[in-house]
Amino acid sequence: MDLPTILKAASNLLLIAVGIPGNLIVLLVFGHIGCVERKLLPADSIVFMLAFVHLLIILTRGVPQTLFTLNYRGFYDSSTCKFLIFIYRTSRATSMSMTLFLSAYQSVLIAPATSRLSYLKPKLPMLILPSFVFLWLLNGATCFHGILYTSQMRNITVLKFTLNLSYCLVEYPDEATYFGTGTMELTRDLFFVFFMVVTSAYILFVLYRHREQVKGIRSSEQNQNTPEMRAAKIVVTFVTLFVVFFGVDNMTWIYSMSLLKAPADLNNVRVFFSSLYASVSPIVVIASNKKVKSKLQCTKTVKIPQSKTTTVSTD
Repeated sequence: MDLPTILKAASNLLLIAVGIPGNLIVLLVFGHIGCVERKLLPADSIVFMLAFVHLLIILTRGVPQTLFTLNYRGFYDSSTCKFLIFIYRTSRATSMSMTLFLSAYQSVLIAPATSRLSYLKPKLPMLILPSFVFLWLLNGATCFHGILYTSQMRNITVLKFTLNLSYCLVEYPDEATYFGTGTMELTRDLFFVFFMVVTSAYILFVLYRHREQVKGIRSSEQNQNTPEMRAAKIVVTFVTLFVVFFGVDNMTWIYSMSLLKAPADLNNVRVFFSSLYASVSPIVVIASNKKVKSKLQCTKTVKIPQSKTTTVSTD
């Protein structure tokens, strides 16, 4: 393999090596909490769903792309390509909508009692499951064209308006379908990103106002570190990562729409950045979520003066 191919394979393998275990850890921890405590907090349920969606993204896009880079061509028939592209695109859209949902949920949660958003707080737990179902159905409907136009790689000449994903092709029958589908997806993505920025800006505003209110109070440090405030900061981190990574993804998508045949390397850039958020987000959860950290830190070894050790469970 040449150097660019080696670098491409190494970067994809790194995303897989980080993303799959990271998302599995988040899923297992919150799944365990749900089984033991019989319930998950709404925010934890959203993070659980995000981890599941991100795992799907890596499995349906990162893994096939890596296998193809390593010259594995074993299972890429048309049916498999249709399945992979549909699940990937639906998961990608669901990742965006779930990140927006998490940001909106947190903005309502930390809204002051005098805010118009405060009346939504008691209704939030009841909205979680219906919102999940609605978002999955909505994103599946907007991504259904992936089943219609995806096919396996062929040696014959492909159509003019084609996305070359290296291991599969997405062939649009005409210019109107090509640009119409691209414009619909771009509009959807911009809608999600716009409201993510709006809700995150509101969260930052509330955090800033809270800091100003407690300034000079002796217990300000304690007040600023309430669970809601810590969660709000984590959500802003999520949105920032999303906007940066998927911003590159969408700019690449816009550029590819201007080409009659988008080169495979251009789509490889999209694959990397769309998988990057799915791989990095569980690291943020593991590093910042106290529940996850407490479950991972199962035992501690404590030394006592007699040079003996005692194992203390922290479960």
